[in-house]
Amino acid sequence: MKKVIIILFTSLALTACGQSQKSDQTETQNLEKMQNETVLKPVKTLIEAMQAENAELIRAQFSKNATQAYGAEGTMKTADETRKWIESDIISRQGKVANPQYTVIDENQVVVKGQYSSQGYTNKADFLFNVENGLITAWRMRY
Repeated sequence: MKKVIIILFTSLALTACGQSQKSDQTETQNLEKMQNETVLKPVKTLIEAMQAENAELIRAQFSKNATQAYGAEGTMKTADETRKWIESDIISRQGKVANPQYTVIDENQVVVKGQYSSQGYTNKADFLFNVENGLITAWRMRY
């Protein structure tokens, strides 16, 4: 009888531990999904706003101190230069990304790949975005 009770107790304890581990894994996965959605939201909204040529919505995705650069090692523009660049190179030239593919790097970075085009220009997109507090703080165009 003692063997049956010990086996039953051990079985129940192992089952409870397994359920606890599954619960912890589910909570971790849910947290990661929420973090991914948080960092993705302004980037996806930007790409969709570019497609719709919605200038106000494009501007609204950037922090007031956002910066931009060309190339993996390029020097970042100042915030003022970046705002001018968004107007001249993205909004005025109707920049768009066809077939965007999003990859979350970490809680602050997203890569977008696809086909970029604007008036008079086309190239494969490989963009690295930094996001903080729900806004894009940096956009690096890594062609």
